Amino acid sequence: RYLHPESSPRILSSHSKKSSTVSMTSEQEIVSSSPNEQQTSYASTCPCETHLARTFAEGIFSYDVDTLFELIFGDNSFSRTYHDSQKLLEYTIGEWYINNETGKRERQVTYKTITQSILGTNTIFCNEKQIVEEEKSHSIYIVRTDVYNEGMRYTDAFFVSTQFCMIQCDIEHSSLRVSAEIKYVKNVNAIAKTFIEKNANTSIEGGVNNLIRRLIKQQDKINNRDSNRKQISILKQRERKTRDYSTSQDEKKNDAILNSIISSEDEVVLNEQTTTGKNLAYSIAFCCGIFLLILHTYLCYKLHSIDQALYAPNLTCLNRCKEGLLFY
Repeated sequence: RYLHPESSPRILSSHSKKSSTVSMTSEQEIVSSSPNEQQTSYASTCPCETHLARTFAEGIFSYDVDTLFELIFGDNSFSRTYHDSQKLLEYTIGEWYINNETGKRERQVTYKTITQSILGTNTIFCNEKQIVEEEKSHSIYIVRTDVYNEGMRYTDAFFVSTQFCMIQCDIEHSSLRVSAEIKYVKNVNAIAKTFIEKNANTSIEGGVNNLIRRLIKQQDKINNRDSNRKQISILKQRERKTRDYSTSQDEKKNDAILNSIISSEDEVVLNEQTTTGKNLAYSIAFCCGIFLLILHTYLCYKLHSIDQALYAPNLTCLNRCKEGLLFY
C-alpha cells in the first residue's frame, strides 16, 4: 500500500519574500478568515492548462478559498486529525522557502507509514515535496505534491504526484479539484506496474475520500455554528427591542404620572391663588362695610345732634310765651 500523497501540512496564506517558519494556526483562526470583497475577482474556471492523469475529487464547499487552503495544508487541528486518521507517523514539516530558480514557495515534509501485505509488514519512509505553483490570496491556490517512497520493493521506480486546484467561486464558495498521477523514473515490467498502480490508486482514492468527508463535516459544523450565531444574534436583537419598547412604555407611563402630578400641583396652586384672591376681596368688602356702617352711624349722630340743637331754642321760646300769657 502506497502513501496517499495528499497528506499535507499547513501552508501560509500569503506570499512571503523571506523564509518563514511554520506557525501554529488554530481551527478557529482558520474559520474566521474571510475574503476581501472589494479586492476580489472570482475566476470562472481553473487556470491550469492540464491536470494530472486521474481526477479523484471535484466539488464546491462553503469555505472561502483561504480557509480551504489552510484546512488542507495548515498546521491545525483539522489537518492533524486527518493525518492521524491516515496513520502517518513522525510527521515532520520543514520550513517554507523560495526557490530562487522558480520563484515559488516550496517545503519538505517527511513521515512514515506501516503497510500490510501478503509479503508481511513493511514500514514505508516518505519524502514529500510541496510546491505552491500559483497563489493569489482570496482568489486561487494551486499546490502540487510529489511523494517519494522508500522501504519496499519498486518504491524507487516511481513517485506519486498530486495536484490541488482551489478556486474562489463567489463570496461564500470555493471549488476543490484533486487530480493525481503515478510517474515512473525507472522501467518496470507490466505485472509490477499493474501492482503498483492498483495499490497506489487505492491508497490515493481512500485518502482523498477521507479528506472530502472531513471537509464536508467541518463545513456542516461551521454552518451550524454560524446558524446558531445568527439565531442568537436575532434573539438578542429581539430582546433588545423588547427591552427598549418596555423602557419606552415605562418612560411614557412615568411621564404621564409626572404630568398628572404637575397638573394637580398647578391646579392646587391655582385654587389657592383663587381662594386667596376671594378672601382678600371679602376682607376688603367687609372692611368697606364696617367703614360705611361707622360713617352712617356717625352721620346719624351728627344729624341727631343738629336736630337737638335746633329744637332746644324753639322750646325755650315757647315756654317763655306761655309764661307771658299766664302773667297777663
